[in-house]
Amino acid sequence: MSDHDATGRPRHSVRPTQKDIAAAVGVSQAAVSMVLNKAETPSVPSETRKRILKVAGELGYQPHHAARTLRSARTLTLASVVPDITNPFYAGVVRGLQTTAAPAGYDVLIYNTDGRPEGEQRALKWLQQGRADGVVGMFYHLRPSDFGTLARYKLPMVLFGQPSGKRTVLPVDYMFMDNVEAAAAMTRLLIGKGHRRIAMILTEFGPSRRRAIGYQAVMRDAGLEPRLVIDQTSSPEAGVRAMESLLAEGDARPTAVFGANDVLAIGAMRAARDAGLSIPSDMAIAGFDDVPTAGLLGLTTVRQPDFELGAWAAKALIERLKPGGLELPSRNLEWTFEIVERISA
Repeated sequence: MSDHDATGRPRHSVRPTQKDIAAAVGVSQAAVSMVLNKAETPSVPSETRKRILKVAGELGYQPHHAARTLRSARTLTLASVVPDITNPFYAGVVRGLQTTAAPAGYDVLIYNTDGRPEGEQRALKWLQQGRADGVVGMFYHLRPSDFGTLARYKLPMVLFGQPSGKRTVLPVDYMFMDNVEAAAAMTRLLIGKGHRRIAMILTEFGPSRRRAIGYQAVMRDAGLEPRLVIDQTSSPEAGVRAMESLLAEGDARPTAVFGANDVLAIGAMRAARDAGLSIPSDMAIAGFDDVPTAGLLGLTTVRQPDFELGAWAAKALIERLKPGGLELPSRNLEWTFEIVERISA
């Protein structure tokens, strides 16, 4: 088999190197190194410099942060990319990941994206630099095609979100839950308790949108008007702001509020109590995730097995990192939800 592809460029099974770029452009590796390291390069013509940068981009070249991260070696590190590490649900996932990874000799690095597109893009570039042997990713803005480079590097991934539409030989596994049905079940519970004015508070990123679909569908099927309050952040303060805006509606305010996650719902509870309302007689409140604080506050919520999800993700990655693991077909794990009724609704 030839060492070059149909275009005449060198083949590389894992990750392109400066040597590959030099061969493709027809210059010395020293010239490539100077250009890519942004050194002063008066000896490299401007046109040649442009060609080096162009080929580097086409090959998906990324510098290694240390020699030990070459794919012939291992970092013995797994990465967890999360949208908000202050959210106890994601912290629970990371704890499950770390608890399972540690006995197998792997450390865990956490990359927080703040749930923003630019944060996810930075995380992607960070991963392309060989920072970890595998990644558990909670990406809400990137498209499947954005992961092509990582797949080419054979970086095992476990992705939260929707299931894979087809079987693939890429080292990617998927974990997902039916957020639409879970939110629909909670909405039906609130309607069954006699509520007709039910509002939902949510954030712009993450699974909130899927949960809003379930809530809206049930409300409309019952002949009721959905009411969404959307904040740019996911925090107790965002829940406070949302509840304060709803309370300002006076007699038209809702009698029940459904938070797309427990963090928002807990903020809403604080605002309702600060306004002198009794929960649940004056205002019923429900959440989603069942974080540890939810039980202490008596919050009715949708339970997700955060620790178990992290543990499963760690096992999937470690299995991928064993001989032959990269060739396993992609796997889907659908986890179940449970409605937990407490005193808040």
